[in-house]
Amino acid sequence: MKLPYGQSNFRNVATEFYYVDRTAYIEHLEGLASRFLFYLRPRKFGKSLFISMLGHYYGEEWKEEFGRLFGKYYIGKKPTPLANRYLVLNFDFSGILTDTRELVFQQFASKVKFGILAFFSAYRGYFKEEDREEIKRQGSANDALKALFEIVRAKAPGKQLYILIDEYDHFANELIAFQLEHFREIVGRNGFVRKFYEVIKEETKAGLVDRMFVTGVSPVTVDSLTSGFNIGKKISLELSLHDMMGFTEPETVDMLEHIGVTKDKMPALLEDIRNWYNGYLFHPSAPNRLYNPNMLIYFGDHYQMYQSYPEKMLDDNIASDYGKIRRMLGVGGEAHSLEILEEVLAGGGARAALTTQFSFERQWEHDDYVSLLFWLGMLTVYEKPVGGGWTFRAPNAVIKQLYYEYFAETLRQRAKLKEGMYEEISRAVVSMAADNDLKPFLQLVEKVIGRLSVRDARNFNESNLKAIFAALLTPSNVYLIRSETEMERRFVDLLCTSLPGVPVHWNFAFELKYLKKKDAARLLEKSEEARSQLQEYLQTEELRQAPKLAAYAIVFVGSEAQVVERVG
Repeated sequence: MKLPYGQSNFRNVATEFYYVDRTAYIEHLEGLASRFLFYLRPRKFGKSLFISMLGHYYGEEWKEEFGRLFGKYYIGKKPTPLANRYLVLNFDFSGILTDTRELVFQQFASKVKFGILAFFSAYRGYFKEEDREEIKRQGSANDALKALFEIVRAKAPGKQLYILIDEYDHFANELIAFQLEHFREIVGRNGFVRKFYEVIKEETKAGLVDRMFVTGVSPVTVDSLTSGFNIGKKISLELSLHDMMGFTEPETVDMLEHIGVTKDKMPALLEDIRNWYNGYLFHPSAPNRLYNPNMLIYFGDHYQMYQSYPEKMLDDNIASDYGKIRRMLGVGGEAHSLEILEEVLAGGGARAALTTQFSFERQWEHDDYVSLLFWLGMLTVYEKPVGGGWTFRAPNAVIKQLYYEYFAETLRQRAKLKEGMYEEISRAVVSMAADNDLKPFLQLVEKVIGRLSVRDARNFNESNLKAIFAALLTPSNVYLIRSETEMERRFVDLLCTSLPGVPVHWNFAFELKYLKKKDAARLLEKSEEARSQLQEYLQTEELRQAPKLAAYAIVFVGSEAQVVERVG
């Protein structure tokens, strides 16, 4: 049975593809006190398939197919009284263009009308062509929704609606990043998005809308709606719902076995995909770190067909999607984004109190921007340290690569280097990979450090040096860069091993030290420290087993690499 790569229609997935059963959560959601739920997860985390599952379970049009769709899954054996009871109204707000406020208004209205017309098609026994024409005549999303509710009351008396909304904030995130004032207008007191939810809220009071389930990425939009829809409950941090979307490791192993991964290959393969696709934790007390399901299915689909890794470990479709989110790194302005970048890339993580209620009525602080990146999936929970707050890190190699690419471009701009820098990087990394020649790459690092501003240079330290190394190595797509990799309670600064399918003659381990020019007298001391640490790391099992490994102790004084010593 094939994996559901690119599939989000539950009817197709449940009957034709490999499906990881999530139907037990239907029972759980019904048991919650609130009936109007917001569940947030990063992009490509299986939200659309889950929405589709709910639609097929609750929609009365699927009653005759209930056994075929759900019979072999948990809920098919233990159905709830609400199965196939509702008329289900679906809205999907992905793909809305945000060039102007007027365009957002028009496309939002079109999406709402499209959902309503699809609703009429699904329940054509109740509605006629005249009802469709009535909706088409409406000028706004809110008017169309009001007209729908009147039509349902007249044509389907006694029936109740279950509203499903997918990607509720997709367009809003781009507005936050680029046109914040438009976002404020749209969700503000008189904004058309707020009015849309106010119309729904009124019908929950009347009983026509009985339940609603909404997915999206961040809570910023729903928080901005405030009184417009204050009956919604955010359930994203509920521990009992932590694993509702995403794959646990046991589920991942089951899937890998299904596609033909043999026992002898499983440990190494599992280690690779942990680095690339795992790591998501949405609460420090949650029991499991989760794999991104779309990323994992992309890998599995290729492996099932060819019994080998895909040429690229990251699907281009997913990369472009996350590339859009990468633009959110700059939403706080350069100061905030660079501060967080330095924490994540140089310090290994960012500590913050999680913001669960966002507001543009106050000045956003460091914790707000870290929290936004958490909701977007660009950071994930690492631990709950003593003293309060949570520690956040990049979840996996996919996200780290996006950070490094962003940082590399930031460095290029700050150092006033031309875009041809990336060609220079590629040539330098080829020299490393093929000939163990570090000189071109180190010259490039020296150039970047030498051209940073006086302010940058004044605060420069070893962590910044490590971040620059990693950022400049990333764009060439030759090495998987691991920073502060723990090996038997020891931490090597940078471990660079070839990406799957990329042939290299050399892999690298770097121990990096930095001295300001005024401290140049300590060069021998720092050099010995780097050499000693690296010799210790080379005794660990992982580095002993690493193929074609060249280990270097490197000490910079100011912008110059004054010690470059191969160790071992």
